[in-house]
Amino acid sequence: MAEDITSDPRTRCLLIVPDGGINPKMGSGQRSIICFEALKQIGPVDVAILGAGSDIGVAAFFPGAASIQWVASARFPVTRKTGLDWLIYNLQRFLFVARLYAPEPQTARQLGDLIRPEHRVVLCRYALPFCVSGLKSGPNRHVCVDIDDRDDQKFLTAAEAVLGKGGLGRVFRQFVVPAVRKQLQRRLRDARLLWYATPEDDLKIPGPKTAILRNVPFSVTLPDQVPPPSASNEVLFVGTYAHRPNQDGARWFLQNCWAEIARRHPDARLRLVGLGPWADMASEFPDLGQVDYVGTVEDIAAEYLRARVVISPIFDGGGSKIKVIEACAYGRPVVVTSHSARGFGDALGATLPQGDSAEDFLSACDRLLSDAQNVDDLGAELNALQEAGFSQAAVQNQIAADIRQLG
Repeated sequence: MAEDITSDPRTRCLLIVPDGGINPKMGSGQRSIICFEALKQIGPVDVAILGAGSDIGVAAFFPGAASIQWVASARFPVTRKTGLDWLIYNLQRFLFVARLYAPEPQTARQLGDLIRPEHRVVLCRYALPFCVSGLKSGPNRHVCVDIDDRDDQKFLTAAEAVLGKGGLGRVFRQFVVPAVRKQLQRRLRDARLLWYATPEDDLKIPGPKTAILRNVPFSVTLPDQVPPPSASNEVLFVGTYAHRPNQDGARWFLQNCWAEIARRHPDARLRLVGLGPWADMASEFPDLGQVDYVGTVEDIAAEYLRARVVISPIFDGGGSKIKVIEACAYGRPVVVTSHSARGFGDALGATLPQGDSAEDFLSACDRLLSDAQNVDDLGAELNALQEAGFSQAAVQNQIAADIRQLG
């Protein structure tokens, strides 16, 4: 085996993260923190944030960072574009895919000024920051990429939300998505290690080593007395409103399952919780009762702990669903689609109640709302499986070990 360059006491690490990956209330931000804490096991960590945001709160997000620098990048704008600006911005992205994934000269120069010879380990959150950086692995530097959500999958779900599945959507699927995938397969060859969130996401790129880095619950703090699921009659949906698969999944459940569940269980309530204006969906279902369109909350733990059942009726999108493993951490049963069960292994995946049809999904929810002993036993079983294989400490240790094994 080659000499372990991470054993050099002078070794430093550089974490490159886009501005969208530093929100602690979203799974993307939580995974950035996990990567940061893992790198601290290897050496001092410098952080480069791609974008043009504010320093407010950033130091608290990366406690103990050796340094934090903002690096300008036109491909990671902090402000959300609207109207004609939004149209022009996305046309440039999708009509010129090769340009989107080419190194950005200004960004590459700024990163080049930041990188020292002691930066033996560089970790990029997501593929696009790696491509924009122009970095390559070498004999004295490991450049690793946490793919997390694959770009081609993210672009596909976003395009279907805007363009639909008709003519324009079909053109996007047939030409743009394969072009994005081709760029990923070309550019990512220069990395030393690629992490994917699920085995199904592996792009099979020759050259880099690959590993599965599963999503895990973040900063779960349980009270001394955790109320059993059977103490509640609430069904909980958690998700960011802006993410189209979340809207589609919640809408599908409301259209196809909730009216019958509410009829069978008059005391049950459904709560839609997560960043964004979930209340906007209420107007679509004026005759549907027993639903609370909550939206953003300060304490997501309280929402899980007051729930009897958590649902994840998600049918597409990349990566694994953080809401599923979070619910397990709080000892709550989760009813999922087969897509939502991706990435959680055979033992936990087989234990999750699943249903891809409205009838099967509804029946799984009905059973858990009807049987107190069943719901409590399943919550305890899922919690034990989560603690055994999906803890924050285990993933942080895996990241550090994967890097050290590169030699």
